[in-house]
Amino acid sequence: MNARTLLLSALALACAAVSPALAARVTGVVVDRDGRPVEFANVRVPALQKGVITDDRGAFTIELPDGPCVLECAQIGYQRSRISLVVREGLAPLRVTLPDEPVPVAEVNVEASAFGKTGKSEGAVVRRADVLMTPGGAADIFQSLRALPGINAPAEGAALYVRGGDPSETVIRLDGAEIGHPYHYEGASGGLFSILDAYMLKSAFFSSGGFTSKYGGAMSGVLDIETQDPMNLRAVNVGANMAGYGVSTTWALVPDRLSLMVTTAKSIPEMLLRANGVTNDYVQAPWSENGAAKLLWRYSPTGRLSLLGIGSNEHLAVEANALNVKELYASNARNGFGALHLQDAILGRVAVRANLTSQAWRSAWSFAEFVQRTDERTTQADVDLTWAAGPRHQFSGGAVWRRRASDRSGFAAADSTDLASGAPGRAYGTARVTREPGFYLEDKLRVAGTLYATLGARADLADASDRWTVDPRAALALLVDEHQTLRVAAGRYHQLPTLTLLDARYGNPTLEPAYADHWIAGYEWKSDFGNVRLEGYEKRYRNLPLVDPVTWYRAEGTGRARGADVFVQGTWKQVNGWVSYGWLDSRRRQFDDPEEVRASGAVKHSLTVVGKYEWSGRWHTGARWTHSSGRPWTPVVGAVWDHTRGVWHPVYGAHGSATMPAYDRLDVRLMRLFSLPKLGGLRASNVCVAYLEAMNVLDTPNVLEYVYNSNYTKRLPEYSYFSDRMLVAGFGLSW
Repeated sequence: MNARTLLLSALALACAAVSPALAARVTGVVVDRDGRPVEFANVRVPALQKGVITDDRGAFTIELPDGPCVLECAQIGYQRSRISLVVREGLAPLRVTLPDEPVPVAEVNVEASAFGKTGKSEGAVVRRADVLMTPGGAADIFQSLRALPGINAPAEGAALYVRGGDPSETVIRLDGAEIGHPYHYEGASGGLFSILDAYMLKSAFFSSGGFTSKYGGAMSGVLDIETQDPMNLRAVNVGANMAGYGVSTTWALVPDRLSLMVTTAKSIPEMLLRANGVTNDYVQAPWSENGAAKLLWRYSPTGRLSLLGIGSNEHLAVEANALNVKELYASNARNGFGALHLQDAILGRVAVRANLTSQAWRSAWSFAEFVQRTDERTTQADVDLTWAAGPRHQFSGGAVWRRRASDRSGFAAADSTDLASGAPGRAYGTARVTREPGFYLEDKLRVAGTLYATLGARADLADASDRWTVDPRAALALLVDEHQTLRVAAGRYHQLPTLTLLDARYGNPTLEPAYADHWIAGYEWKSDFGNVRLEGYEKRYRNLPLVDPVTWYRAEGTGRARGADVFVQGTWKQVNGWVSYGWLDSRRRQFDDPEEVRASGAVKHSLTVVGKYEWSGRWHTGARWTHSSGRPWTPVVGAVWDHTRGVWHPVYGAHGSATMPAYDRLDVRLMRLFSLPKLGGLRASNVCVAYLEAMNVLDTPNVLEYVYNSNYTKRLPEYSYFSDRMLVAGFGLSW
C-alpha cells in the first residue's frame, strides 16, 4: 500500500467519522387512557432539540438519526411521558398513552387583560427590575406601566388612563390595601410621579379589564402592588441623580423572625432644570419628599404580620396659564398612609389575608384670588379567604368595610370663563362622610379537560343612595397546549360617586353609582423566549354623572369604549424588549356633554417600543419610543365682550370636536454596572450602577394643551413637561 492509498483511506475514515447518521422516519399516535387522540401534543427529543406537534388525529411524524434516543410527549392536562427507543429504518409506529393530569386550578391564569405577579396563575410579570431598567420610566412604577397594553395615556403624567377610562376608574392597592392619591403634584388628571419608592417594590398585578370579583370600586382597571419581603437581608442603598437623592436600608433585627425596611427620598429638580437650560416660569423650584418603613414579623412558619407606613410632602409655585389668564399657581400637599397586614393559613388549607388601613391626605392650591383646601380621611378593614378544595376548585371570598370623609373649603370663580384678577367668586365649605360595606364570593374551577373558569359576584352598599350594587363576573380559559391559551371574560363593574359629587350643598347626596359592562376575548402564546398577547374588548357605561339644573347632578350619562391591544415580548441572546400597541374608540356623555362625544382620554392609537441590549455583564443600553395619536379637546371658536367686567368670555365649539397633535418621544439610557472594593471599615459593595439617560432625544415639541391671548384671537401651545431634550446622570450604590 503506497502513501497515496494510505492518505485516501485516512480521509475516508475522517469523513465517515464526522458525517451524520442516516435519518429514519418515526411515526406514531398519541392517545389518552380511553384511546382518544390527543391533538397539539408536543413530541420532541430534548437531546437533539427537535420536535413536532400532533395533528387532530393525534398522529405525528418526525425524522431522527439512527441510534438510541429518548422521545418525550407532553400536553397540558396530561402527565408527561418519556420513551426510550432505538431509531432504525422500518421501526413500527409508536402508540403513546398519556394519563390524565389536570393542571391544578390554582396554577391557571383565567383572567383576561391581566399582567401579574410571580405566580404561574398571574400572567406576565411586572417586577422591580422592570421598573428600574425601563428607559424613560424614571424608576417610577406608574411611568413604567405606561409601556403596557391597555394604558392609552394622553399625557406624560403618572395617572393610568385604562381603555378609555379616566384615572379615577382604576383602583390602586398596596399589599392588598387600597391607597388613594399615590402621586406627587396631583392635578385633575392625576399626578406626575409616584410617592412609592421603587426599592420597596417586589412585583405588581395590573389588569386593564375583566378582573375578578375580588376587586371592587373600579370601572376600568386595577393595580395591585406587593412590597418587598426581605426577611434576612441586610443592605444599604444610596442613590442620587440631577433631580434628587434617596437612601434605603433593610435590617434583619431577629434572624428568620423580625426585619425592618426603611426608605427616604427627596426630589430637588432645580439642578436638572438649570443644567439642561430649561427656561420656565417657576417662582420657586418644585420639591417633594417621601419616606416609608415596613416592619415584618414572621411569628410562625405560615404566619406573618407587617406594619407599613408611607408619608409624602410637596410644594410647587409657578406662573401658570389658564384660558386667557396668566397668574401665580401655588400648591402643597401632605399624604400619610398606614397599614397593618396579616397573612396566615388556617389548618394549612385556608389562606387568610387581612388589612386594617388608615390614610389622611391634605392639599391646598391657589390661582390668583381663588383657593381650595381639601382634607380627606379614609379608614378601611378587609379580609380575604382562599380555600383550595382539591385540584378542581379554588374558592375565594372576602368582605370590606370602608369609611370615607372629606372636608373641602375655598373661594371659587362665580364664572368658570372669568379667571382674571378681581373676578367675582363665592366662598364655599362642604363636608361629607360615607360608610360602605361590601363582600364577594368566587369559584375558580376546572370545567372539563383543559377548560377552566372563574365565576363570582360582588355586592357593595352605596351609602349615598342606600342601595346594594350586585356585580356578576365570569371568565373562561382554554389551555390549547403548553404555549397557547384562549380567554373570554364578561362582567359588571360599579364605581361609587366621589364625595364631591355627593356634597349636600353643591352636589346630589343620593347620586347613584355608575357602572360599566365588560366583554373581552383574547389569545396568548408563551414560551421561554417570549410572549404574544392579542385582545379585543368592549365596555358599555351607564349612570355616568350629568349636570342637572335642579339636583346639580343626575346619574343618566352613557358611554362606550371598544378596542384592541397587542403585546409582543421577547428575548434573543443579549437583546430583550417588547412592543405594545393599542387601538381605542371611546365616546361618552358625561357632566355637561349634550350627547355622546369622544372621551377626553380617548387616544385612538398608542404604540410603545422598548429595547434593551447587554453588551457584556457590565454595560447595558436601552431605548423606548412612544407614539400616540392626539387626544380630543374642545376649542374656543369665538369670544363675547363683557362690558361690566371689561373682559372677553370664550365661545366654545362642539365638545371634543378638535384633536391635539400626535405625541412622540424617544428616550435612551446607558448604564454601567460595577462593584466597589473594601475600603477601610467599609465592606465591599454589592452590584452598583451609574447611568446617563437622555429623555426626548429628538427634542420633539409635544403639546400638552392650548391657552389664548386676552381676546381669544390667538391660540398658544403649552408644551409637555419633557418637551425639551433633557439629560439626566445618576448613580446607585449598594452594600
